[in-house]
Amino acid sequence: TSTSTPPAAVSADETTVMPEVADGVAVRWVDAAAPWLGEVGGDSLGTAREAAIVARVAIRYDETKADLVHDEEYEAVLFPLSDHVDVTRVAQVDYDDRDLRTNAPDALSYRLTSARIDTKSLFSGVERDLRDHLTRSLALEIPTNPELKLYGRPGESPEDFTRRCADAADDRADEQIAALRSKYEAKATKLRDQIDAAEDRVRIAAEEAKSKKSSELFSTAGSMLGGLLGGSRSKTKMIGDLLGDAGTAARRRGSTSASERRVDAAENKVERLAAQYDELEADLEAEVADIAERWDVAAAKVETMSVGLERTDVAVTDIVLAWTPVA
Repeated sequence: TSTSTPPAAVSADETTVMPEVADGVAVRWVDAAAPWLGEVGGDSLGTAREAAIVARVAIRYDETKADLVHDEEYEAVLFPLSDHVDVTRVAQVDYDDRDLRTNAPDALSYRLTSARIDTKSLFSGVERDLRDHLTRSLALEIPTNPELKLYGRPGESPEDFTRRCADAADDRADEQIAALRSKYEAKATKLRDQIDAAEDRVRIAAEEAKSKKSSELFSTAGSMLGGLLGGSRSKTKMIGDLLGDAGTAARRRGSTSASERRVDAAENKVERLAAQYDELEADLEAEVADIAERWDVAAAKVETMSVGLERTDVAVTDIVLAWTPVA
């Protein structure tokens, strides 16, 4: 003897016997605790059941140039049903298999429907139309940077993609900056060698000038002062030596001046070479700044790319007739 308690009464559009469902179509009963029940128009407190179609669809987004292959699962509910099932009114839900019970609950009634749930053509038509509708309406939006040829990954945050673009731009900039080495290294090495040699000449010229200066200032042998201090020379001899030494002193002073001019010339060459080196560094700095700025701009050029679907990218993997609780 059954202990189930039948409903007290049913309305004219209800029956206590489940309407016939097409052969081969799985039948389920939506659990009253299903979290998405209210979203599709059901009622967790309802004892009457109304027909719905629940489908699970495999979606594949693929884009060769983005090196993208991304699979998703789309779970759909079509409710309520009528003689013409409008798949554009499909509700996307996230259902668990436990939300669809395989055994009928006790004490319920079934709402009659004009949808031909007793024919396979209804379900095959829904499967076809749902696949076509999702092919037309679904798309995966991903960020892209055309200049860097970078594409976002499904689930990647905008911040992470922006950071990846910045890292890639830095790498490109580093490559171009490294390529400047061959352009500047030979010039810089040559200038450094020339500066070193010029500075050596300055030191040598300065030492020569210092030596001649010392000779002019401190060598008194044969000079008037030397004769005077020696006390052994006559006036005539001293005057003769003086006249002779006058020319020698002048030549010494002329030699010292020439040495000093050579020092000045050597120092001027060092300064000219140093100025050329500074100019080379300034050119390098400007090129590095231009490279850095160009790739910083490139990193910021983020756009949105829409990856659509082809009909072969959509496959209905499961479709059931689900009796849904309603008020």
